[in-house]
Amino acid sequence: MTEELGNHLLQNIWDARDAYIQVILDRRPEVVDAFLDRFQNPALGRPLNPDERVRVLELMELQRHAQLMYTSCGWFFDDIAGIETVQIIAYAGRVLQLARDIFGERGVRSELIGQIENNFIEIMSQARSNDPRAGNGADIYNRNVLANALALEPIAAHYAISSVFSNYGDETDLFCYRVHRLAHDLTTSGRGKLALGRAEVESLITEKKQVFVYAVLHFGDQNITAALKPYLDSDAASFATFSEQAINSVQQANFPDVIRLLDRYFGNIDYSLTSLFKDEQHRIVQLILKSTLQSIETSMTTIYEDHASLMRYLSIAGLPKPPALALAASFAVNAGIRSTLESDPIDPAVLKSYLELAKADDVQLDSAILGYIADERMKMAMHDLQMSPGSFEHLDRALNLARLLLLLPFPQNLWKAQNIWYEIHRGMNYTIAGLSIENRPRWDEGFSALADCLSIDAKTIMVEDATAETTGD
Repeated sequence: MTEELGNHLLQNIWDARDAYIQVILDRRPEVVDAFLDRFQNPALGRPLNPDERVRVLELMELQRHAQLMYTSCGWFFDDIAGIETVQIIAYAGRVLQLARDIFGERGVRSELIGQIENNFIEIMSQARSNDPRAGNGADIYNRNVLANALALEPIAAHYAISSVFSNYGDETDLFCYRVHRLAHDLTTSGRGKLALGRAEVESLITEKKQVFVYAVLHFGDQNITAALKPYLDSDAASFATFSEQAINSVQQANFPDVIRLLDRYFGNIDYSLTSLFKDEQHRIVQLILKSTLQSIETSMTTIYEDHASLMRYLSIAGLPKPPALALAASFAVNAGIRSTLESDPIDPAVLKSYLELAKADDVQLDSAILGYIADERMKMAMHDLQMSPGSFEHLDRALNLARLLLLLPFPQNLWKAQNIWYEIHRGMNYTIAGLSIENRPRWDEGFSALADCLSIDAKTIMVEDATAETTGD
């Protein structure tokens, strides 16, 4: 089948396959064009049209994955459910997917491709994992490969959902795909949002492309419903009518009607937040959580501020605090300190104020989170100092930060900053190379004070260095 179709479009399919490594190593459009110009069948008497280019590139990818699926080392490991073997099964799955796309519409060939896949699954079913939960090779193929197979539609769904949370431009690259935004409208009503749009998704590997229309309804938090389908120019009027009706329903906050409209126009509502690829799903969940936590933080802080005097009285009188007020105080004070430590620069007065509130209201500080933030801030300050040899500005900034962190009433693990201080010390000749003799005492004083704030015994280190130089160790 490959030879029949390939040699109609190419001079020699196997010569082209061998030379395809040039494209794999460099997929710039001009490299792809040169490859196709070199190997296309001159009997055509014209350049390959867009559909023929896609067919040739799909054939090349089919052959590439057919070779990858024979990667022998993947079968040397002790379990078919291991990541190495699953990856090889995925290569085979890609071969079958491309074969369906290339040959599947050709009547008897469609039956042949189906039989090949059935035979493959039958063979894989005979390979059992040592882990009963993983099942056999057929289970792994169905669960890990088929379920995660990429096509243009899932990419379009990923783009549509994430467009509610991202400011995409007219052109966006998503992995090995490029999305061209053709239209996009966002309508809001309270916490509800409706995104309507049209986008062309193109594979940067095979040049296959398709236009989709989409609708994404976000009710707030993780509640997202999305639908899409391929778009033709003849669909313009029906999509415009649907869009107008859906927008009117959103503006009236009639979300059940929006759901009915989506179901009626698209036929199925198949996508949700879980349809996103894992990294993007994690990013959007973090955005949702951040917004939610900010709302909670604002509410807790308001409760605490409204009843701060009562909290103070209860503390002075030695009376027990209601758990709800104690929780609000703990959340508000810790959130205030965290926000202060994350600000740049840190406001000493604000930090001291929150620490005094924590002491007066007997609030237990979240030392794990606050200590981590302090450690990271100090590490970055020391890194900036290391990257700016002899800079008094960065030395003063690091020293001021270190002195502020001494105010925190709990032990801190500043080993990252301590290690950088020692690295700067060991390279001191380079660090002070640009300093004048007059400025050297100021540097030494500030750098030694920084060591004290970081709980570093600078004097002992210097004595040990001097001894090592004397003895030659």
